[in-house]
Amino acid sequence: MVASLLHSVLTDGGYRKHLDALKTRLVACRVDAIKRLGELGFSPWIEPRGGFLLWCELPRQHDATVLARTALQQGLVLAPGNVFSVTQTMGSFMRFNVSQMRDPGCYETLARLLPKQ
Repeated sequence: MVASLLHSVLTDGGYRKHLDALKTRLVACRVDAIKRLGELGFSPWIEPRGGFLLWCELPRQHDATVLARTALQQGLVLAPGNVFSVTQTMGSFMRFNVSQMRDPGCYETLARLLPKQ
């Protein structure tokens, strides 16, 4: 019964259509996040061709951990680069989940928290 259901899901084309729609939405989210983060001074480390993660360098070498802690107090959860760095050399980088960056409040919070220069 389960095998039959799984076979049907994988062969009727519906799952493929779902994945294609998901990829299309992720591309749109990634393009929008790169643009909006760029307006705040963030620079993509690389521009990925797929997936939902985007690594960016913070403007003016700002400390990602300090920014993440301050953002958390404002209700925005961020992922500072050193959390993912064994060598602890990613202190001015942040990892963003582009699907979560659809909320305009993310950019408003970042704009408020980044020091002006």
